[in-house]
Amino acid sequence: MRDAPFITQPLSVVLDLVRALAALVVLIGHAVQLGHYDGYYPFSTQFQHNAVIVFFVLSGLVIAASVDRAKASPRPQTLASYAVARAARILPVALPALAISLAVMVLDALILPTAIFGEDAVGVPASEWLYALLFLSESYQTAFAPNPPYWSLCYEVWFYALFAIATFVGGWQRLFWLAALGAIAGPNVLLLFPVWLIGVALARMPIARRVPFWLGIAFVILAVAALFAMPMISRPLYHVIAGFVPWRMGFSMLAITDFLLGLALALGFAGLRRLTLDRGTVLVRIAPAVRYAANMSFSLYLLHWPLLKLLRVLREPENGTLGFGLVLAVILVASALFATLTEHHTPRFRALLERGFGRRGKENAATAA
Repeated sequence: MRDAPFITQPLSVVLDLVRALAALVVLIGHAVQLGHYDGYYPFSTQFQHNAVIVFFVLSGLVIAASVDRAKASPRPQTLASYAVARAARILPVALPALAISLAVMVLDALILPTAIFGEDAVGVPASEWLYALLFLSESYQTAFAPNPPYWSLCYEVWFYALFAIATFVGGWQRLFWLAALGAIAGPNVLLLFPVWLIGVALARMPIARRVPFWLGIAFVILAVAALFAMPMISRPLYHVIAGFVPWRMGFSMLAITDFLLGLALALGFAGLRRLTLDRGTVLVRIAPAVRYAANMSFSLYLLHWPLLKLLRVLREPENGTLGFGLVLAVILVASALFATLTEHHTPRFRALLERGFGRRGKENAATAA
């Protein structure tokens, strides 16, 4: 008898809630970082980095579960259909987010006598925009100044590609393409790839579906504690690594502690699975609201930085709690509207891509004949 899938319906709702909360954590942290609030804030910038590690583990888990589910379906997934699905999810959000980042940069340079943000004052080379379009901003250079949160997408796209080769390609071709794509992705991406693979392993480990209730509680507590404790562990290690690594590691400087955090999060998700097994009725009631929040989280993540910049360009920052709440509300509403035009239409974009690839395949077949 086959084990039940790791992602149950109740757990799916909880994971969506985790995803939405992680995006909100990133928004709040960056709003503080960009000067929209000068009151008490108990977290360092690494707390928002930890939220991205949550995204990575969740991504590996969801992608692996989706691929495994497709294997058992009447229409098994192929490399082409996998690529189309990933492109339909990423490009409709990423490309407009880059365009908005460019527009905000131009506005900052034109509206004010002196641009508020340094990259807007000196300009960003065309090559840096090209790297961003190709998701290479973190491969052999670090950071994309017009929209720094874009860094994680430049990791995740290559995680998708490496996983696809390992899954759908066999023999010597698998080794060749893994080596080729790994060389293109670069060492920084490869350093964080194991964090993403933790989510893959979680989806496929039968033991993760057999956690006792009491241990599930302990695992969730451990995961939450790790989110708060990891900055205290990673800072000393960061300074040691920075002293002898010969290249700019960017966000991969924390790869060791990020891996440990990823393990703790995986245990937490296994615990959440056990704790939600008998609570499907309660979770189903809140599922529509949670799904809506989760289905705008990608838009919120990629759009919030340029929108926060734009608010700084157009007006003086609000320092009070009420003003800060207003800023967050504006970003959330704008991101929700953006999502209705982009990620809410992922199935439609996917269908368009499938038709385009199908038409091209038929034309190539006719030419070959």
